[in-house]
Amino acid sequence: MSPRTKEQNDAIRELRMNQIMQAAAEVYLEKGIQLEIRDVAVKAELGYGTVYHYYKNKHMLLEDLLWDALNRTESAVLPALTGDGGSLLKAESFSRLLLRKCIQDPSVFILLKTVADNFHQFPGNRFSKLFADFQERIYLPFVERIREGIDSAAPEKTANLIFGSLVGYAALNIHHNMRNEMDLEGIVDIIFSGLQSKER
Repeated sequence: MSPRTKEQNDAIRELRMNQIMQAAAEVYLEKGIQLEIRDVAVKAELGYGTVYHYYKNKHMLLEDLLWDALNRTESAVLPALTGDGGSLLKAESFSRLLLRKCIQDPSVFILLKTVADNFHQFPGNRFSKLFADFQERIYLPFVERIREGIDSAAPEKTANLIFGSLVGYAALNIHHNMRNEMDLEGIVDIIFSGLQSKER
């Protein structure tokens, strides 16, 4: 049997990393910050040593999980930020895409919940760069659409209301195993119809 090529090793590494990340997100939803590397190994159906080879501790694993989730979040909402239509329509589209990704991808939900909670479960300031990047790449572009769309003097308050509503709605449904019953379109319609009537 010939040794694996570099490409084969890279493909195996990527497969393992995806397996570990997906398992870590599922375990985090069950246990929160109490998750351990062993829990992730069991969920991923990998040996403890295999997971430990990639991540020496849970904080390193969660940090990678959140950075990866930030990139996925940005990719998910980008069409709303660059597409056609007025600013309020873009903000509404952004909200739909964000909530849909949040429901489909546990790591994105974890990122949004963690940002909303100001990283209070994590020690030190290890996530200050992640928070700054989240602000720049996700939050502030959304705030700008709100500012332009409803000519609001306090678009951050409106953006916080929308983010809080979306994250709270997702949390209630995810933690009660009701994802299939979520009315994604309905909740966004309610939020934005309320915004429009208030601004008239």
